[in-house]
Amino acid sequence: MSLNVEPSAAAEPPAAADPSVGAEPPEGADRSRTDAPADGGSMRPLIVFLVTTAVALVASILFALVHAESERERAAARTDVVQALDDGRATQEDLAEQITKAERVLATSRGKVADDAVRTDLAEHIAAAKELGAAQPPPVPGPGGLEAQEDIDALGTQVTEWTTSLRTTSATLTTATEDVRTATRKWRQDRKDAQAEARAAAEQAKRTAERLETAKKTLTLVTAQLEISVRDSEYTLSWSADNGAPAAVRDTLATHRAEGQAALAAGADPDELSSVEDLGERREAARAAIEEAAWGARATVADGSNGRLDLADLCKVGIGPEGQDQYLRCDAAEAWKKLGAEFETKFGKPLRVEYGYRPYDWQLQALDEFGSGQVAAPGTSNHGWALAIDVPTDDGFRFGRPEFEWLAANGPEVGWHHPEWARAGGGREEPWHFEFTG
Repeated sequence: MSLNVEPSAAAEPPAAADPSVGAEPPEGADRSRTDAPADGGSMRPLIVFLVTTAVALVASILFALVHAESERERAAARTDVVQALDDGRATQEDLAEQITKAERVLATSRGKVADDAVRTDLAEHIAAAKELGAAQPPPVPGPGGLEAQEDIDALGTQVTEWTTSLRTTSATLTTATEDVRTATRKWRQDRKDAQAEARAAAEQAKRTAERLETAKKTLTLVTAQLEISVRDSEYTLSWSADNGAPAAVRDTLATHRAEGQAALAAGADPDELSSVEDLGERREAARAAIEEAAWGARATVADGSNGRLDLADLCKVGIGPEGQDQYLRCDAAEAWKKLGAEFETKFGKPLRVEYGYRPYDWQLQALDEFGSGQVAAPGTSNHGWALAIDVPTDDGFRFGRPEFEWLAANGPEVGWHHPEWARAGGGREEPWHFEFTG
């Protein structure tokens, strides 16, 4: 049976089923999308805008920062260039002062250096310095002219090269100036040393000339004394042989006599100091050897008689003008020395002895030279007893002279007398002869 039921109200059409509601998403589908809000699609443009705006802002800020940093770097670079330029100008001013000093050194050193090449070098450096000193520094562009980094770098390069040239020129000019100063100081020192050497040479030449003059006088004296020794030794040889002196001592004396003769025959360069001195020493040595050998020969025949006294019993009282040692009997010598001390205090000069003891052979020679009227016969003179002295007449021993009068007056106090036969008016006047009576 069919039922015909009428609806009570208009029925609404059934809603289409939402497959997303109450249904499981298919396998593999994105389950998170089920949580998205129903209005999510309307927010996307805003988010994109905000992100884009933020990126643009950040980029703008970064650009501003980079630009600001570049500007600071350029400003610092411009400052460095300006500072370098100021330093260069200061160096240029200093260079002008150096040039003035260098020119003064160049002027004052004229003719005062050993090698003028250093002055030529300085002159060239002065010229170069003047040229650089007169040059204008690199120009700095006006406002806005140093904005580009390449312009700053180009100007910096110019300023650096200019300043370096100034400093290099300043350094070389300083060195060249000091070289001239050093050369001048050396020239002055060399001149001073040369003058000192010249003075020293002159002094040395003067001393050498004085020594040469002294050496010539000494040579003249020792030559005269050697001639006497050679002459007297001939008497000694003959007399000692006659009195039995051994051949050995006579041969020694003869050998030295021959050496003396050879020394007398030798010559010397009168202008050469060493030559004159050497000859003088040779002749003096020959004379001393002859005298020593003569005393040795006399000793072999000494018997205590007049003119034959033993030298060991005598005392030395000086050296005679002929170079021979002079002797007296020792008590007479002691008294004479006492007189000599008083004489020197009185007159300020020594009481010299010309002849004291006269050996027999000396008396023989004196007799031959002066004759019997002036010389006592050998073996009879008080000189042969070593009790008589002859003093040099050149020392003031002449009648009426203070020296003679003093010795004649004071000698007797110690046993020395001027004998009556030798006094003025006695016929054999000898103011130089004094005898010891004890």
